Amino acid sequence: MTTNQKTVGFTEGAAANGAAQPADKREKKRNVGKIIARVAIYAVFVLYAVWILIPFLVVLITSITPEEEYILSMKFIWMPKHPTLVAYKGVFVENLFTPFWKAFLNTMWQVVPSTLVSLLVSGLSAYAFAKIPFKGKNTLFMGLLATMMIPGAVLTVPSYLFYDAIGWSDGVLPLIIPGLFGGAGVTFFLRQFFCGLPDELMEAARLDGLNDFRIYLQIVLPLTAPAFIAQGVFMFIGGYNSYQGPKLYLPNHPELSPLSLALADFQGGQAQNTMEVCASVIIALAPLLVLYCFLQKYFTQGIAMTGLKA
Repeated sequence: MTTNQKTVGFTEGAAANGAAQPADKREKKRNVGKIIARVAIYAVFVLYAVWILIPFLVVLITSITPEEEYILSMKFIWMPKHPTLVAYKGVFVENLFTPFWKAFLNTMWQVVPSTLVSLLVSGLSAYAFAKIPFKGKNTLFMGLLATMMIPGAVLTVPSYLFYDAIGWSDGVLPLIIPGLFGGAGVTFFLRQFFCGLPDELMEAARLDGLNDFRIYLQIVLPLTAPAFIAQGVFMFIGGYNSYQGPKLYLPNHPELSPLSLALADFQGGQAQNTMEVCASVIIALAPLLVLYCFLQKYFTQGIAMTGLKA
């Protein structure tokens, strides 16, 4: 090999190494940038979680703080010296035992049937919009979505006047009957989920002799259980926490008051101290936490898989 050839080879090798080094540096910078972005995102999530959990922790710790410590300090105590469950005993035994459980049962029979029927009806509507071709389907669906743009507060007075005209304004029927006809938001959610199901599956079922109702019950419902569970949780929580409707339609029927009204009355005058108020809040919150813990898997699946195919 001549001297010129060696020089050329050395120059080409140096150039190749020089080109590789900037590429490696750029790759390292990109990796560092990804790590920084990921750390920033997780930091935001952690801060948000702390922001959400702090009020819950304050209520929980206050509920187990002895009254003497609370009165002496006159401020919130992060670490009570002698934690106690006296406040929970006061809620269950001394003040709110019978009304609390009666209100809880009222909430269950007022909310659960309406939620189940609404899921079934909304699912039927969503299946029709997603998988059954008919004239004017898109127009009807757009009209359904338009109803979601109307604030609920705007309909409070017209709804009350309507129910008063038909004799329902002094009872529990306005809290149950409207929910039996489904909801626009639930229909939209389930329709997006149903759009992800292959049309070939429906056609095969029709060839086997199934009508659309049996397809919905035997095929669609089992395949879309996470979506129904997710919406069921949302609807149940909404009904469980509902306050305005019961306050409007049940002022003369305290025996029909749900848990939201019972807690408001308890906190407004029946509670003897702050600890009992916090204990009542924790007790009322417990069923929702248990429900979410048992259904978390299906709940997250139902949210994540929605809209994969539109």
